[in-house]
Amino acid sequence: MINFMCQQEAIEQLKLLSKHHRQSVLVEGCPGCGKTYLAKQFASMVDVPDFQVVEPKVDAIRKAIETCIQLNEPIVLCIENLDYGVAAAAYTLLKFLEEPYPKVYIVVTCRNVRLVPDTIISRSAVVTVAPPTDSDLMMYGTNVDGTKYHAISKFPLWKCARTFKDVDALLSMTQEHINYFPSLHGLGTTKDSVSNIIWKISHYEDNTETPIELVIRYIMNDIGTPFVQKCGVDCIRDLNAGRVAQHAILAKFVFNIKYCE
Repeated sequence: MINFMCQQEAIEQLKLLSKHHRQSVLVEGCPGCGKTYLAKQFASMVDVPDFQVVEPKVDAIRKAIETCIQLNEPIVLCIENLDYGVAAAAYTLLKFLEEPYPKVYIVVTCRNVRLVPDTIISRSAVVTVAPPTDSDLMMYGTNVDGTKYHAISKFPLWKCARTFKDVDALLSMTQEHINYFPSLHGLGTTKDSVSNIIWKISHYEDNTETPIELVIRYIMNDIGTPFVQKCGVDCIRDLNAGRVAQHAILAKFVFNIKYCE
């Protein structure tokens, strides 16, 4: 177990909740801050080896809970990103939280707690996870692949990492993928059409998809103006909200840096 600074307070809260065998916990924080990792730690704290991740879908939640009751064995169910699921998924979970089964622990994770129904929040112990620090990202990268981390940390691309998910994406890149990022220089002044630019920033040269948030941050850092910084922040916020199609969000971002900057 690695002790990240951003998770220290959350871990202390989870330890306290585990001592009281709290069956419903809601872990909220930004994307890539380790919410599912903390849910696994909570399973260890309550000494339950059976840990299962469940999608925020009605059928998946209902099936998982029904199976747990039938098996009659201790289990920790992690409902990931409930705020990204449909409203019916939350209300399916609510029925169980109102009458919890003794051997079933529920850990709900979310990126935006404001999108979680108040009825779920009121029946859960809310634990907030802070965003990873630069030291956390360095520690994580070193632990996952020290050799690759030391190589890639020398590139400006590393400065675009904000989350553990970003670090995973960076460490999984091939050299061709890393070389792709400098090709984005001067994107705001290119004569390419908006649609061509959207394709370029969302796909590597081998046509596989790029880690789009890292790409947006790279462009923000490369151009560096306050206007593009704001456009990038708005773009990433909208991408994380998941309420608008990615293509539409990128079209707005590209149009702004190409014609409004």
